[in-house]
Amino acid sequence: MSATPRYYPVMLDLTGRLAVVVGGGAVAAQKARELAEAGARVRVVAPEVGPAMAELSGVVTLERRAYREGDLAGAAIAVAATDDRAVNHAVWEEAEAAHVLLNAVDDVAHCHFIAPSVHREGDITVTVSTAGHCPTLAVRLRERIARVVRREHGEFARLAGALRTDIARRVPDFAARRALWYRIVDSDAIDAVRRGETDEALLIIERLVREAERGAWSVERGAPFAATLHAPRSTLGVVHLVGAGPGDAELITMRGLRLLRSADVVVYDQLVGAELLTYARPDARLVCVGKHGHGAFTPQQDIDALLIAEARAGRRVVRLKGGDPFVFGRGGEEMAALRAAGVRCEVVPGVSSAVAAPAAAGIPLTHRALASGFAVVTGHECGEGTRLDWSALARVPTLVVLMGLRALPNIVGRLAAHGLDLDTPAAVVSRGTLPDQRVVTGTLATIADLAAAADLAQPATLVIGEVVRLRDAGRLTTGQRERDEGSVRAGAGGEHDVLLPLV
Repeated sequence: MSATPRYYPVMLDLTGRLAVVVGGGAVAAQKARELAEAGARVRVVAPEVGPAMAELSGVVTLERRAYREGDLAGAAIAVAATDDRAVNHAVWEEAEAAHVLLNAVDDVAHCHFIAPSVHREGDITVTVSTAGHCPTLAVRLRERIARVVRREHGEFARLAGALRTDIARRVPDFAARRALWYRIVDSDAIDAVRRGETDEALLIIERLVREAERGAWSVERGAPFAATLHAPRSTLGVVHLVGAGPGDAELITMRGLRLLRSADVVVYDQLVGAELLTYARPDARLVCVGKHGHGAFTPQQDIDALLIAEARAGRRVVRLKGGDPFVFGRGGEEMAALRAAGVRCEVVPGVSSAVAAPAAAGIPLTHRALASGFAVVTGHECGEGTRLDWSALARVPTLVVLMGLRALPNIVGRLAAHGLDLDTPAAVVSRGTLPDQRVVTGTLATIADLAAAADLAQPATLVIGEVVRLRDAGRLTTGQRERDEGSVRAGAGGEHDVLLPLV
């Protein structure tokens, strides 16, 4: 056996059972309170009692004396929360002899169990343990979990518990019932509970139960669960147009992430990062439609047809699009096609690279002294036959061009022809928010040559305006190493720096 125990996770019912806490300080009081909240009869043994423990008088039994052998008699569980290792060791020896489970705070060598960091929402309890190595890390992870497991999940668990007996009666086959419960949990019922629409949640669940009763999908016995659902013929199919954000997987919205985790099918663009796709269900079907700049792509009508077909088959579809679906993402076209086909559609906004990439490079798009507004255009509209008003764009305080790397010389030429000063600061942010983010800064006159020399990778975001100067003034980064190739000060000289994160 390894030096570090592999703890067996378990939830104990301590209702009415004796729990002994040795120690009277703040940590002991916290343990005593948690045990009492779990329904245990708590006895505290300590020669001195702090204010936090004194407040528990009437909730726990206080014995104001030193620990002595025999104090654990009849106990189901015990906690040693003292600063005296000799006392902890004595409590440990008694616990060993009496077969009482013991936790010694900050003394892993004298622990039968680790008290994890706990997050509760109603009847849902999530615990995190680091085997006693770093309790503060467990707390931070618990805090992250608390942002995911929220009030609606506790309320939904209670609602589901009230329905279990009736659903077991109506769908007696275990395999079919298990498949049904996964469909219920992955449905929009939880979102209905979050909105306070319990009746709508019950209606969604009832529809799914009726489908199970009439065999609307088949369950293949003996197959792995991921393969048990075949060709569902539900009318509850839906397409969620979800903004994946600018690249960093952590910049997707919480709702977008929840939908991604519950989707049956994920239809994604090539610019969506591989890390984000790992959050999809293991049994979800992932379909890349290959829309990536000027490279290979799936025709838009084929994408529309795919979304419609999957939704009509009753599946929950996430159309995962880089940035925001409605910012040069053809989300409006897809929404119109879905609605025309009678398919339910929801749009989940995302963080657009139009704002995220400049921010990741330390470039604010607005500034009280420099820029009162900004405009966003796409590089695809900057070539021949452009419909953009270049005269107006040349007067905008800050101009952002998405997907404009290939058209950069043409963009510079058009802006200069319409009066924009060639000394205006400019920057190109390559792969903004990602670990390999690179930034080239220069002026309108030099930016095209600097970007070409740097051989930047797509996607790239162009920013033109006085606000670019603030990047060099503040030397801001967003937590990753970044190559800064060229600068306003260096001009066309192409000075290369490595910026470290400010912490």
